[in-house]
Amino acid sequence: MLVVGAIDYATGINLSVTAFYLLPVAVATWFASRRTGVFTACTGAVVWFIVDVMGRATIGHPFVPVWNAVMLGLEFVIVAVLLGAVRHQTEHLENTVALRTEELQRAQMRLMETAKLETVGRLAAGIAHEVKNPLMTLSLGADYFFFRPAANLDERALVQDMKEAVRRASNIINLLLNISRPRPLERADEDINRLIENALTLVRHQLEPGHVAVVCQLQPALPRALLDRTRIEHALMNLFLNSLQAMPDGGTLTVRSYVSGGTEDCAPQLIVEVEDTGRGIGPADLNKPFEPFFTTKPPGQGTGLGLSIVREIVEIHGGVISLANRPEGGVRATLKFDLGSTGGS
Repeated sequence: MLVVGAIDYATGINLSVTAFYLLPVAVATWFASRRTGVFTACTGAVVWFIVDVMGRATIGHPFVPVWNAVMLGLEFVIVAVLLGAVRHQTEHLENTVALRTEELQRAQMRLMETAKLETVGRLAAGIAHEVKNPLMTLSLGADYFFFRPAANLDERALVQDMKEAVRRASNIINLLLNISRPRPLERADEDINRLIENALTLVRHQLEPGHVAVVCQLQPALPRALLDRTRIEHALMNLFLNSLQAMPDGGTLTVRSYVSGGTEDCAPQLIVEVEDTGRGIGPADLNKPFEPFFTTKPPGQGTGLGLSIVREIVEIHGGVISLANRPEGGVRATLKFDLGSTGGS
């Protein structure tokens, strides 16, 4: 601004007002802030006044330089304010465009994930129907031998094992059919501890051979919540099996349930934590486990759909799920259900 004043004093041309004085005001407002632009505008008016007094004070009334400085100062300030408003609006529009672009990208990803799950659902339905008929035949055969007099206890135990294997296979097929044929939520007042115990019972035959110890830290007398029993048990089974696969050499599976919050500022939440002592999640993959078909398992040992389905189940109940590496090693999955929204009592 001092350089502009020196040029103005040397030339004495009025054109320097618009050609030079407004340039620092515009630059300061656009690249710094509106406040900086207003400060520069006031500085320009002072410099103009000094130059006017030094160079043209003998012309006209003595108050002419003051009047000119005040009028020019107002013009400079108005320019700074208007440019500041334009700059603010431009930044707002840029932020809005960036936000909408990010939302569009997320929506596209959700559509892609939904399309993948729909394809898998149709495939699962076809396979399930093809496998269900042979299972029915095997079930009838096992029942026939079960109700016949057994030659010895070992034979009867073998037939019982066959019936149990057929039942487990049938349950898996029914689960696939439920996934491929989405049904409305069938909520009822459920005890989350009972659902945890049921899910552990269903995967116990896989936990014991893998030398995985189960530690249950379930808070007694938890509030009951409106949950779909089948879907929640399915989600818990997926979490337990993921933990098992993360500990191929054995380890400890810890399941914890408790209530958090319940204050004036925080609604009560039903919390379920599932921890393992496996290898954890790599830093590059921390944001990927819930993506459909993402898996770190070798080919043939996982589809990458388990955690994606778990997230969908939790979210349709109004809850949230998060994964984090434990400082001691392994992963902690945390499920949170707002008792207010689930209808806890």
